[in-house]
Amino acid sequence: MKTILVVDDEEAVVEFIGSLLEEEDYRILRAYDGRSALEIARNEHPDLILSDIMMPIMNGLEFCRQLRETPETADIPVILMTAGRSTDHACPGATVLPKPFDLNTLEEVVARKLAEPTP
Repeated sequence: MKTILVVDDEEAVVEFIGSLLEEEDYRILRAYDGRSALEIARNEHPDLILSDIMMPIMNGLEFCRQLRETPETADIPVILMTAGRSTDHACPGATVLPKPFDLNTLEEVVARKLAEPTP
């Protein structure tokens, strides 16, 4: 069973996405800011991280950069969700998923990212 860390400062979003992915037989870890997500990622080594960009304490871009700087977490695939228009500031190797997105698109992007070979 693949493990996915879902990170968003809006608890309802984390719960909704987490429940949807649990129905697809993924194990879901939950975090509500980048700092706690970084700790979870370092301890749990999820197969994929799905993170919002705009969050307090530590935003999704800084979270992703710190993941990339740590050897144990550098290769974890990341999908960054954003309602912003520009995606050129994304973290290296991350997939950007523009908000709003439909559930089929979310499931497809997650499955595709998990199927990619790790560097």
